[in-house]
Amino acid sequence: MAKLTFYVVDWAPDKMPSLLEGVSRASAKLGITPVPPATLLGVAALDIPDHLVEIEATAILD
Repeated sequence: MAKLTFYVVDWAPDKMPSLLEGVSRASAKLGITPVPPATLLGVAALDIPDHLVEIEATAILD
């Protein structure tokens, strides 16, 4: 089980297709299927100015 939190700079709903495409590409590369729960938070900036998205993952392994 995992929970993902997405922090996206200057979030607007029209960015959703690009975000979903990026998540899909990353998931395919890692060989995983992302499932809820997930949280998306719009932020003004991240710690590194060039970064536009940060993903935090919390997982429970058996």
